[in-house]
Amino acid sequence: MSETLPLADCAPAVAHQRLSAARQRLLAGAANRIPLVSVASQARALGLWDGKRAAPGDEAQFALMMDLGVFDPVGDHSPAIDRVARAAQPEPGSDDAVLLAALQATRFGLWRVAGPHAEGGARLLPMGGDGGEIRVMDTGLFQAAPGSGVAVRLAFPEGLGFALTCGAIAPCDTRVLQRLLLDLAPEKGAPVVPSLPAQGDAAVLERLLAQPATRARLAALQQGKGLAARAYRAAIDLGLMGPVPGRTPEHLMPRTAP
Repeated sequence: MSETLPLADCAPAVAHQRLSAARQRLLAGAANRIPLVSVASQARALGLWDGKRAAPGDEAQFALMMDLGVFDPVGDHSPAIDRVARAAQPEPGSDDAVLLAALQATRFGLWRVAGPHAEGGARLLPMGGDGGEIRVMDTGLFQAAPGSGVAVRLAFPEGLGFALTCGAIAPCDTRVLQRLLLDLAPEKGAPVVPSLPAQGDAAVLERLLAQPATRARLAALQQGKGLAARAYRAAIDLGLMGPVPGRTPEHLMPRTAP
């Protein structure tokens, strides 16, 4: 029975399936422990606040907001995952215990998609060039073209040789990276026009990342705080996460059925 086997003795696909279920349970519990005041702070930081309430345009934008509240809140709020860890007491060695430990030691970063992994999953390379290739067992990354950039938080279950995403993924094209490198502040009130990375952006991104000054700046950014919020906000502002209610011109908003 695969459910009773230690995760390390399971095939990667089976271990991933079990950990995905544990992730769903733990992140749902963490989301319920985010105070409303923290939800408001994260929505404002991401430009997803309509003046009265959080107003994400879809589930992907909502996931970015929750990611901050659970792992890396803006403002004087504690991460919800820490509150889950204090309240939960999963059986040692259980799927929940293994993943909870990984979720308390996640690593947010800017990555380039290197393509599919020969044994399943996707291969990621850190943009900063520090560290080697990482195998990620999540289907959400399969849709990203090789060479494209993503901003994503990863959890590394001990002893399994692969990582999992934490429920939120944002594109990180050359425009996003440049905003981060230059530490550009968001333009308050700027409209959000849905867009995709420019054709050939992967090659431009590769040339930018080949510059020593870029790698040095990225290393500094990775060591500081708040990189996730800034990367997510840049992706949203540039339209890479789709339309935002109240910020996207009405004629560019998706039409609803009558």
